[in-house]
Formats: sequence, C-alpha cells, structure tokens
Amino acid sequence: MAANSIIYVNEYGLPLNAVEWLETHHESKVVERRQMIRDMHLPTGCFIVDAGCGPGLWTPLLAEAIGPSGRILGVDISAEALVTAQRRSADAWYRCIVQYKLGTMEQLPIQPCQADVIFSANVSQYLPDPVKTFASMGPYLKRGGQLIVKDIDFGTLRFSAIDAGLQARVLQARERWEQERVEHGLSFEDSWVGSKLAWYLRAAGFEQVQERTYKIVRRYPLTPAFRTYLQGIAEWFVCEGAPYLSDADVRAWLQCFLDEKQNVLEQEDFVSEETEYVVSGIWNPHIPTRTYQDISIALPEPAEELQCCAI
Repeated sequence: MAANSIIYVNEYGLPLNAVEWLETHHESKVVERRQMIRDMHLPTGCFIVDAGCGPGLWTPLLAEAIGPSGRILGVDISAEALVTAQRRSADAWYRCIVQYKLGTMEQLPIQPCQADVIFSANVSQYLPDPVKTFASMGPYLKRGGQLIVKDIDFGTLRFSAIDAGLQARVLQARERWEQERVEHGLSFEDSWVGSKLAWYLRAAGFEQVQERTYKIVRRYPLTPAFRTYLQGIAEWFVCEGAPYLSDADVRAWLQCFLDEKQNVLEQEDFVSEETEYVVSGIWNPHIPTRTYQDISIALPEPAEELQCCAI
C-alpha cells in the first residue's frame, strides 16, 4: 500500500511508504514473492482484488497465476500509486485483465459476493483494527472465496556481525514505540503483525485458516536493491527520536549500516535473515436457519350479523 502522507524519510529521500521505496523493496525480494504466489494456487480465470495494491508491483505475478481469462482489480487509497500502477501495466500483456480504482479496504469498489480472491500484501501493519477490517472484506467475497494476507514480522529479523545485545535493544525499543506512537499524533503501525495474522483472520470469521512462512536470507555481497532496503530499514528502526534508545545505541546501530569503514554490509560473513508470513482463510458466512412452528389459534365464532368475505 502506498500512502499520501509521509511516515519517515531516510537519507536517500525515500519515505518507507512511498512509491520508489516500495519498488526497491519489491525488487529486493521478488524471488520469494514469486514463490509465495505459486504457493497460493490461485484458480485460473478467477477474479482477484489486490487490496492496497500500491503501484501495482504484485500485478504481473498475480496475472501470471490466473492467466488471460482472469481479472484483477487493484485498489488503493493513493492516487499517485494508482497512476504509477496504470503506467506500469499500459504496455504489458495483462493490461486487458487489470483495472485500478481508488478505494479503502473496508469499502471496496465492487459489489458484495463478487470476488473469488482478495489479496493484500504489506498493508495489515498499518491497520489499527485488523479484525474489523478483515471482517468487512469478507462480504465482498463469493461464498467459499479466499482472503490472502501477506506481511512482515520484524520480531524475526536477525543480522550477523552485529552485537546481539544491540540488536535486541533496538528492536525492543521500536516495538515499544510502535505501541505508543498513536498517542503522540502519529499513524498506527505494527511491524510485528505477521505472526498475528492467523489469529486475526479467525477472529474475523474466516475458516480453514492456513499460515505459510518464508525465510528471507541474504549474504554478502548484497544486491543494490537489498542493500538499500536494509539501510532504509536500519534508519527507520531509530527514527522519530528513538525515545527508548540511548544516543550511544543509536550511533552504534547506524554506524553498522552507514559507516564507510565499519559497515557490516561490506563484511564477507554478513548474513541477513527475516521471516514473512502469508495467511489465508475461507469466507463461509453462516446463514441462520429459520424454524417454523405450526401454531393453531382458536378463533371465536363470528357474530350472526357479520358476513364472512372470501379473500
């Protein structure tokens, strides 16, 4: 999902929810994302809604899965992102099966019971009430339709060649800050959402909930895209004043990723690990059964002066 408001701008001038940042992030993990789509076993020819589609980065992957007889609707709150998505697909083979519309996840621009699949990637971390949002998406699915949600969980993030104590303090401080940042006038964020998704879908009324995890491992030498991704994330962990970290920890953390001489990304033994979650559920709304009871009521005999009329 791309947002119109800037959350945080790193030293490269990239807001972590801006179009350019999303493109870099996608490129850095495209191998794993292709595998995620393959593992979804999307039905050929189905109608899929990409809720929070951003600049349409997942569109070609979804199109390959459902084929030319399928249909894709990308929905996002950012007009800028939708324009980028439209331009990206303008000359693609799948241009005839994709459409983009402005809208929210809670009020999708389609009729109820219309979608075979609703897919949403890296959006749930920004939802203040994921259960409510997922429940509101259910009625847009056909009976037996599927909601598929993919997101991160930075509780799984690990870097080699960085002091384990420093890593723990940085991640714990960020998690604590995310639990409080709304109280300081900032937007909601939960970057530890991945491992909670299965529970959220069940609470929202979805059945047959399944969870798949994908470990993303990168070693030295890193691709330019993944290097930019890691440096942006490293800065993001200590942004907004890092109120629960000491100045010394902030300096030490940034030095690991940005310092020219002591940059861990340049060390031959450097390894980055994180796990992403893909959770799916089936929408089968329970239709209440109606029971009828035969009730005989004794009516008084009509008075002689009244005439009965057949109706």
